[in-house]
Amino acid sequence: MVKNEESNDISKFERKTITVGIPFYSKTEVNQLIESIESILNQTLLPQEVHLIQDGNISKDLQKVVTFYKKKYPILIRHLKPNKKGLPNVLNFSLQNCSSKYYSRMDSDDISFNDRLEKQVAYLEKFSNVDILGTWSIEFENSIDEKGTFINQKPNDSKLLRDFFHYKNPLIHPSVVFRMNVFSKIGYYDSSYYNGNDGCSEDLELWGRALRNKIIINNLQEPLIYFRTKGIQYRRSRFISIKRQIRARYSFNTISPKLNILKITSIVFRLLPRFIRIWAYKKLR
Repeated sequence: MVKNEESNDISKFERKTITVGIPFYSKTEVNQLIESIESILNQTLLPQEVHLIQDGNISKDLQKVVTFYKKKYPILIRHLKPNKKGLPNVLNFSLQNCSSKYYSRMDSDDISFNDRLEKQVAYLEKFSNVDILGTWSIEFENSIDEKGTFINQKPNDSKLLRDFFHYKNPLIHPSVVFRMNVFSKIGYYDSSYYNGNDGCSEDLELWGRALRNKIIINNLQEPLIYFRTKGIQYRRSRFISIKRQIRARYSFNTISPKLNILKITSIVFRLLPRFIRIWAYKKLR
């Protein structure tokens, strides 16, 4: 845990460089939220602020966690309570309350490597043409120590990333760091992608909009987050989620027959029985 939240000499970058946004809601597990927050408090580069973004009503136990961290780190931790519900809306609220140069996404059930922010900021400082930067992830279900973990690798080639969009997600959303001025070029998350807390596809739509506007996206070629996959295939299979994914995929089109076939295949895959999708996800990814 951070010994001195006021310290700004732990790296060559100032804390004002980056803000971290962690959305959470009623179904967020207390222990997972604590792990997520602690992984940010233990960064080699402390952020300017950590936004704990409350999406709707929460339990007393979750409220206790938020109160504890706010009291212990009053300058670092901000508790945001947007009026509008849904991931796109609460992320937009956090972005609109961000005064730093960069903004880091983080899910309440994932864990960041302790040098994640420093490495991503260093890259963005070096390559000023890149506006959105993700990383690889180590996927797990219950514990980061479990056997059979998988490294989800994403490309760093511009053409591959554009091609990837048509049938896979080119970025791992909770690994992403944005250059804040990118939102003045492409706008914020599309709130129309919210319909319940599961499977919004708001990230995919944003990547498509970025690509249409010639925004450069990239991925560091190493895992810098632990990404929890438990229940992910169920959330992605919901019909409303599939409809939103179709809409997002076709927001950025291609004339390539191969990519259009892959695009259709990726959508059909979501319609398969759940046990087949889980098997395929584990064996064929």
